[in-house]
Amino acid sequence: MASFCLVTLSALVLGVALLIGLGVFEDQWNHLCMIVVGLRALSSMSHTDFTAFMNSYDVFDDPNFDAGDEVKVNAVYKVLVPLMALGNLTKFYIPPVMDPSKKSFQYLNHQQVLLEQHIADTISLSPGKVALDIGCGQGLIADTIQQHSGAKIVGMNISPEQLEAARSNAKSKGKLGTLLEFDQASMNDPLPYPNKTFDAVYVVQANAYAHNATDLMREVRRILKPGGMWSDVAIASLDKYDPKNETQYRMLQNAKRVGVIPVFHPRQVWEDACIANGFSVKISKDLGHADMTQAATDYFTPLGDVVKMLNKVGLVSKSVMASMDRMNEYAKDLIQGDREGLFAINYWVVCQAPL
Repeated sequence: MASFCLVTLSALVLGVALLIGLGVFEDQWNHLCMIVVGLRALSSMSHTDFTAFMNSYDVFDDPNFDAGDEVKVNAVYKVLVPLMALGNLTKFYIPPVMDPSKKSFQYLNHQQVLLEQHIADTISLSPGKVALDIGCGQGLIADTIQQHSGAKIVGMNISPEQLEAARSNAKSKGKLGTLLEFDQASMNDPLPYPNKTFDAVYVVQANAYAHNATDLMREVRRILKPGGMWSDVAIASLDKYDPKNETQYRMLQNAKRVGVIPVFHPRQVWEDACIANGFSVKISKDLGHADMTQAATDYFTPLGDVVKMLNKVGLVSKSVMASMDRMNEYAKDLIQGDREGLFAINYWVVCQAPL
């Protein structure tokens, strides 16, 4: 009971600290609501949840590419989701700069929406069509793409907690079961859909959890209609990256931890997987991420310092402090890797299935 109260108090103090920066957001009320949701989730977690979060980070050092990895990824996200909500990061990815006039952290969601709308347009979604969102998170990307395109979106994810949030959001908007549906399933198993079900399939920064790119694309090809589209905003190492270069290797390993990334598959892996399954490649390019990642880091790093100070005087638990540290640790390597063209978290591959 004492530890529960300490975590609750810690979360409340952290929320007050975050509210100091609330004025930089366009939608202050929405941010306040997200802080409340995050605080409630953090305060309800046990010491076991935080321990599992910290102990699961070895999946980013040495993934086994099996079901055990997925258990660890779920343990990480169980704590990471409410932590990111405190900073209004509800879609769990850093977008490229789509609007150069708005590069600060307050416009993160604006940049995300622009990217998601561009994806929907590129894969030709429109009313009457159906698309699958693999690794859909809390369903917010699916909601944006559905609203923009008019298409029906089916999301799939391995996390029951995230799917519960996705269904709740869709239900509140009157879309659940009609324009939005969400299924618990893994991209590493046969996809639970009949042949030729979807007009398009897309992924946003979730491909790093795929154990075998060729196997996944074989399943994507099976469930796509003839001429269907595939969009993958991929996490990938680039041609310039040399794993034998100690500095570059260290940067990538650090980037894996801060980005919650088990593996940076080489860029060519995803193109080859598409081609091997009969797709034609339409787009293959790095959209970049350094500017928006820097903006997020500039926001979260000072808050991390506040949390450490509060921990020293006993107002914030070590569990919350250590969890916050995970979000700020090694961010500079993720940024530098993009600026040097070594690896990317927004490498965009768009392919089309044969007619």
